[in-house]
Amino acid sequence: MELKDIHETKNLVFDRRELQAKIISEITPSNKEVVSLLSKKLSVPEEGIKLHGIYGKFGSKEFKIKANIYKSGEEKNKIERKTKKEMGNETKEAETSKKTEEKKE
Repeated sequence: MELKDIHETKNLVFDRRELQAKIISEITPSNKEVVSLLSKKLSVPEEGIKLHGIYGKFGSKEFKIKANIYKSGEEKNKIERKTKKEMGNETKEAETSKKTEEKKE
């Protein structure tokens, strides 16, 4: 998996960098793979990256990526909206932590 043609713009209003790039890969990369690749390449923590999409065309090995990059996860959480899926994952994690605490008692 290669990262090419990185185009960054700075958004001073939200204090973030908006990134558009191309990834060359044999198969469609997962969100986790793209976030880890961006964090290594740009020296940013994974919590500070909000991935907006991975776009590909049928039969092509090039995928376009759109992402917002913040300095920390706290800044990202202040500005970015959470999707229903992200909120659902948080509630599931909270429920499992409550159950494990009850079992310990």
